[in-house]
Amino acid sequence: MVQGDTEKVQGGGLYGKLAVILVLVSLAFGDLIDRVVANVNGEPILESELKVASIFYGNKDREDLIKDLIDRHLLAQFLRTQGINIPEGYLNAVLHDIAKSNGKSLEQLYRDLYQEGLTPEDLKNFLSVEIAYSLGFMEYMRRKVKVSDLEIELERLKSGEVEYLREIDLLVISKGRKEDVLRSVSEAGLDLRKIAGKLGVGLERLKVRKGELVKPLDEEVWRVKVGQVAIAEDEENIYIAKVIREHRLYSGRSEEQIREEILKRKVELERKKILEKLRRESLVEILHSQGLAVSSPP
Repeated sequence: MVQGDTEKVQGGGLYGKLAVILVLVSLAFGDLIDRVVANVNGEPILESELKVASIFYGNKDREDLIKDLIDRHLLAQFLRTQGINIPEGYLNAVLHDIAKSNGKSLEQLYRDLYQEGLTPEDLKNFLSVEIAYSLGFMEYMRRKVKVSDLEIELERLKSGEVEYLREIDLLVISKGRKEDVLRSVSEAGLDLRKIAGKLGVGLERLKVRKGELVKPLDEEVWRVKVGQVAIAEDEENIYIAKVIREHRLYSGRSEEQIREEILKRKVELERKKILEKLRRESLVEILHSQGLAVSSPP
């Protein structure tokens, strides 16, 4: 499922956070008593996982940290029911990367863990839940959520990243020749090349942005559809323009970047909906420091 995504972990915030765990481990794991701090549908959250998470998430408040871990376990459990698991080989690859980032071998990494009362399984258990919550859920939702070309276009328009050009054929005729223009149009229809020949004027091919033409012509050129003819006049000239095609110029983000941003927003909305449902339907127990178990929603 996420076996081929090691580069994503290395390149993103997840790997950056994991890389500092071993640097800080000696400060955080002394005299660890690995007791259960919460149960999620019978699945325990251990003190060791809480300690690893406190570094990973930035030393958050214990109560908030437990709630976050409960959500992650709920989502990891949900993904398992959908047949999505984090492969053992993928977790081992992440452990190798953590060791390498700290200038250690895997054996040295394991020795450091043992010295602080932890095992490789403690770290792997935390990683399996965290990777499921982040990368695993994203991969699952990629199968469910689609981003249309229209959504990408609307996103670009909303952020001002799309500029339109219209390519036109244009005749400009002195207003004093209005009768000649009417006669030429009646004989040649709206074939601008023939009209230009009859009137002895040049036919120009232009690419224009909105607002670049004289106002009466600009309004007509951007009102008609591609393939249609716009006719306008001002105090001096008569203008006949045919809209040949429309060009879109893009600036800023690439289509793939925009698609990914929209997808992430959709995924987060779905994550919230799924978690709300899981919280309602799950049995969660939080163990207070006194050891009393109480049923509680996350």
